[in-house]
Amino acid sequence: MKLKFSIVVVILILFGFNSLNFGQKKKAGQSGMTYLAISLGARESAMGNASVASVSGTQGLFYNPSTLTELSGFGLVMNHVGWIADTRVYGFGAAYGMDNYGTVGVDLVYMDYGKIVGTQRVDKTIDERGFIITGDLSISDYAVGLAYAYPVNDLFSFGVKYKFVHENLGTADIAVKEIDKENGIYEYETREWQINHWGFDFGGFYKVGFKDLVVGVAFQNFSTDMKYWTEVFQLPLVLRMGLAMDLAKVILEDQTDFEINTAVDILHPIDYTERVHLGTELVYKEMFALRAGYKFNYDVEDFSFGVGLKFNFQGYEGSFDYGYTHAQFFESINRFSLSFAL
Repeated sequence: MKLKFSIVVVILILFGFNSLNFGQKKKAGQSGMTYLAISLGARESAMGNASVASVSGTQGLFYNPSTLTELSGFGLVMNHVGWIADTRVYGFGAAYGMDNYGTVGVDLVYMDYGKIVGTQRVDKTIDERGFIITGDLSISDYAVGLAYAYPVNDLFSFGVKYKFVHENLGTADIAVKEIDKENGIYEYETREWQINHWGFDFGGFYKVGFKDLVVGVAFQNFSTDMKYWTEVFQLPLVLRMGLAMDLAKVILEDQTDFEINTAVDILHPIDYTERVHLGTELVYKEMFALRAGYKFNYDVEDFSFGVGLKFNFQGYEGSFDYGYTHAQFFESINRFSLSFAL
């Protein structure tokens, strides 16, 4: 058991060292529909989004589908994210655990961009500003997912999620023919900018056998290329590896009132250099939780914190979580999650 534990730790340390080296290199890869990379869960986000091994319950639909095997019976979760620039993201999920037969789940992620005013470039003889207002744009982004997780044995589970993704950027006129370049006169054609596509998430969840140490791996947002006019892109593909453990089981072995859940994730995204997430959670009597975390190598987000409360409602177990993430250059980000186990 000690040898197995040592091998896992060495692999993760090497992966982390490799990530720090490659983190100095710039990437040319680009992605679209980046709302799929936004962390939805308040608990996970408060812990710096160190979630691939620490996520629990129905929230696994959004972070690592293999962890759904830990769910017994029916689970429901609702997430609200007050994102930057007055936008919002909503995530809804439901899953049902069938013990040795695995767990099935469905989810919906929706991005609300608020009010966006459309404009069109025109000659200054028409409007001295050089543009006219064409009305509010009707923009929508959403993804519908279907997941299945299977427990191979008491220690290892794997999971997969298929997602249907939709994006509609509305209609817009584009220049298709040059008539008089000097005076900025072109022939325009109206097009609807809309894409329907698909993606996959894959995940693994392994209990090492030392205390409650867990190793998690997730490969999220795998897809083929999509295209808007001449711009080719993929979903925000990312490989995540992480560890999670209750340190109280090591340093406070004789007590049962407190948990010190700690997690670390290492990320290899398609559209940025390597990143590291760290998070911890102090839980008292499995009811009250205080959380904090930090995200390394981000332009906007850095530290986070939050609280959680478990409760019973008409015989059902529930939890309410709040997460705060500091955002440089923008208003900070607030997240709320409500979940039930039925």
